[in-house]
Amino acid sequence: MVNKGFGLALTGIPTEFGDLAALDDFTFPNGRSFPTSYKEFVLTYGYGLALGEFHIYLPMGEYGDSLFVRTAAIKNTYIADVELGDIWFDIAPDGSPELLKRLFPFACSDNGYYLFWDCDSASAHEFDIYLTDFRGVGFRKVGRSLYELVDNLTGHHKACLPFSSDPLPRTFKCLIKVE
Repeated sequence: MVNKGFGLALTGIPTEFGDLAALDDFTFPNGRSFPTSYKEFVLTYGYGLALGEFHIYLPMGEYGDSLFVRTAAIKNTYIADVELGDIWFDIAPDGSPELLKRLFPFACSDNGYYLFWDCDSASAHEFDIYLTDFRGVGFRKVGRSLYELVDNLTGHHKACLPFSSDPLPRTFKCLIKVE
């Protein structure tokens, strides 16, 4: 089965969509809500593994894979160093200390890549998306929405994933929340 919005082949039946009230009601410090493409993704696919390796986190309360739990854990690995000007990882080609301070981590891959939103992006209903591995990839702008991210990582992947020999698969594997 392929969903036309993102075009992902679905394995399993989506059953876990997280906290839908938080999906609708959450606002970032600048007053903006979640991007439109993210909301559509969550409501279509829910909890699972996208593109063969990415966990796009959902609001799921205090669950270990919850967006808010994982965001805090990821941000805690680097933000104090950024604020002190002690950046120990490559931020080129698209990063800057100012950008790093405002990025919001929302996904992680099984291969050590992280995805971040720039909540101050110019688009009214979407956020620019950046990717890093905190090693050799630097910070790269990989899309202006989740739609564009999926297209870029499954098609024009060399600009986004320079060390990857093949594009990522257009797949989504449903996962079950385990308490």
